Amino acid sequence: MFPLGMVLFPGQILPLHVFEPRYRAMVQDCLAGDQHFGVVLIERGSEVGGQDVRTDVGTRARILESEELPDGRWVLATVGVPIAEDPASGSFHIAALAPIGPLDQQRLLAAPGPLGRLELATELLTDEVHVLTQRLAMG
Repeated sequence: MFPLGMVLFPGQILPLHVFEPRYRAMVQDCLAGDQHFGVVLIERGSEVGGQDVRTDVGTRARILESEELPDGRWVLATVGVPIAEDPASGSFHIAALAPIGPLDQQRLLAAPGPLGRLELATELLTDEVHVLTQRLAMG
């Protein structure tokens, strides 16, 4: 499991710079296997050094390209694995592009199905429009 300060949605590209020894080892294991790993949002804490609190819902990622640097760090191009050929996966694209914070993105990732995700996205975006309208009115 790779904890981050952001949410990865299925179909979304995620470049990674891997420098911690435990995650360097994870990359080597993934490359020796099926090239998949999990990505979860850090709810509280830091990306570096552990001692973080992670969310319960994450996304399976696949390594597309990898390069090991001379000092053992890795540079990766990864992608969130789409859920089969689900035509409703567009709801994940909307969620990934929405101008909202990581905790609201996590709510979208964990929403019950595409309809629930789209309903929540509509609610969150409506709220964001209201906030932006108030800011514009204030000058």
